[in-house]
Amino acid sequence: MFLPPLGYSSNLHAAETVDELVGTLQRFTSEVRHRLGWERLGLDLRLGSTAIRSLANDATARSTLRRALDDAHISAHSLNAFPLRPFQAAVVKADAYRPDWTEAERVDDTIAIIDVALALCDDDFITVSTVPGSYRPFGAQANNQQIIAAALGRWAGHAALRARTSARRVVLSLEPEPWCTLETSFDVVAFWRGPLADAGVRAAALLLDGDEKAARTAIDTHLGICFDTCHFSLAFEDQRAAVQRLRDARVPIVKCQFSAAPEVLRPFDDTAGLAALRALAEPRFMHQTAASSANGSLSKVQDLDQLDKCLARLPNATAVRSHFHIPIFRPAQPNGLSSTIDDSRKGLDACLEAGCTHVSVETYTWSILAEHERDALAGTVRELECLRKFV
Repeated sequence: MFLPPLGYSSNLHAAETVDELVGTLQRFTSEVRHRLGWERLGLDLRLGSTAIRSLANDATARSTLRRALDDAHISAHSLNAFPLRPFQAAVVKADAYRPDWTEAERVDDTIAIIDVALALCDDDFITVSTVPGSYRPFGAQANNQQIIAAALGRWAGHAALRARTSARRVVLSLEPEPWCTLETSFDVVAFWRGPLADAGVRAAALLLDGDEKAARTAIDTHLGICFDTCHFSLAFEDQRAAVQRLRDARVPIVKCQFSAAPEVLRPFDDTAGLAALRALAEPRFMHQTAASSANGSLSKVQDLDQLDKCLARLPNATAVRSHFHIPIFRPAQPNGLSSTIDDSRKGLDACLEAGCTHVSVETYTWSILAEHERDALAGTVRELECLRKFV
């Protein structure tokens, strides 16, 4: 079986234009590969709306970026089209989920990425990660699963039509995330068996001459899940059980983003650990936070600055975690600010056993954690060295 190279997610870079993407490839990504000594390096290439539209409409832009990838010996077999708006802006927060899958802008830009993906990589199988519907605090209409399923079915129909001429497969991978329409493996299974099998199939069939069998095949072939181990830790799901649940429901796990979350065990007995977690609160990214008790009760808040509120709701909490991607080489420990890395490794192993071959590290928070870009570069190299040992 062909195994593409391991990679890192380029959403740690402030790169929205094609020129900025080329610059990061030449300055950062090629140096990562050089330090690792790898023949090829994978890149989970993040493309926002600005880059997608430029690449879709300008053959010169496509050839420029492809040439830069090839010159640096970088494989863009997986793309990240989750945040379409600038992701390293001063304040991102909930903008990471806008536009969502009820909005034409999300649908149109993600359809446009099909040809972009085929132009940037020659592999027979390419993945594109995306927002899992919408963000629940946006309200009921934005999270209408029938509308979301129809939009995804339309995307699958377009991907199926393109596969007829390219003989290659682009798969859109929804990435479950805290507080989103799809957050847990249970959410995913219910969506796949319900709205996607209904509204999704009907929408795909409209593009495929009314052929519902072809529509079901399009959805089975071109839609899947991006399993982010940090996100599943925030749901306090048993990650092996979550992967098995998805497999039993025939939901393809086509991509794995290997990352870890900060954790404090016994938070009411560990004031130093709790203070260290509280200190991670910052204004750029959304850091959904959750606590769990020994009996499985959960308390969840939308951001880390609401940590005290989260714990006040669950006075018997045995652990608290936050959506703040931390380096995977940070070890788990019984006291102080720990890591969910052991939990994440179970998820990674299960994904690999399920046949997932697109794997990357995703510490986009290097833009906060690292004082200088050289520190982010060194940290990314170290993470990839760890990942290689794990797989």
